[in-house]
Amino acid sequence: MVDWNDNQVKLVVYLINGTSFLAMFFIMAFWYKRISHIEMMNHFKYLAIFGLLHGLGEYSEIPRFLAWQPYWIFDLIRLLLISGSFAALLSFGVNVLSSGIEEYRWIRGIPLGAIWMYYWLLIFIGIDFTNSNNGLNYETVDLAQRYTMGFLGAMISSYAFFDLSKKLCAIVGEEAGKRFIHAGIGLGLYMIFGGLIVNPVLGIPIVVYNSIIAIIITIAIIRIFQLFEIKQDHF
Repeated sequence: MVDWNDNQVKLVVYLINGTSFLAMFFIMAFWYKRISHIEMMNHFKYLAIFGLLHGLGEYSEIPRFLAWQPYWIFDLIRLLLISGSFAALLSFGVNVLSSGIEEYRWIRGIPLGAIWMYYWLLIFIGIDFTNSNNGLNYETVDLAQRYTMGFLGAMISSYAFFDLSKKLCAIVGEEAGKRFIHAGIGLGLYMIFGGLIVNPVLGIPIVVYNSIIAIIITIAIIRIFQLFEIKQDHF
C-alpha cells in the first residue's frame, strides 16, 4: 500500500503532476507554430500558458516537503502561479466562445477582472501575519481561486471544446468532432477534480487524478492539432 501521507511520496507525486502540466505546455508550444495561422487555433496559446503556469505552481509545492523555510513565501508563489494559470484557462474559454462575435468581445476582459479581484482578496484576506501559518491564510485563498477561476475556467473551456466539436462535425466530419469532445471531457474532469474536490477520493490524493487528467487533455489536444497540421513542401 502507498502511504500518501509520506513526504517522500508527496514529493514524487507533485513532481509527476508538475511535469504532466509542463509536458502539456512544451507539446503545445511545439505544435502551435504549425497551426497558429488558423485563427480559431490561435486561442490555444492560452491553454499552453495554463499548462506552463500550473506545472510551475505544482513544483512550488515541493519546498514544503523538503522543509524549506519560510513556508509562506513558497505558498505565495504557488498561489500567484496557480491563479495565473486559472486566468489563462478562463481566457481560452471566453476567447473561443467570443471568436467572430463582435457583441461578445467584452467578455474577453472577464479573466483580467477576475484575477485582479483575486489579488485584492489575497491582499486583504490572504495575508495575515497574526495567524499560525507565518503570515498567510493559505487554505482560504487557495479554495477561493479553485472555486471561482479554476471551476469557471475549466467549465467554460470544456463547453468551448464541445461547441467547437459541433462546428467541426459540420465542416470536416464526425471523427474530427470527437477529438474536440475528448478534450472537453478532459477539462470537464478537471473542473471536478481541480476546481471542486480538494479531499482524497478513494484514499487517493486529488493531485494524482489531476496528473492523469493533464495527460488525457494533452493527448486530446495533440490529436486536434494533427487535424490542422500542414505538411511542409520541399522547394
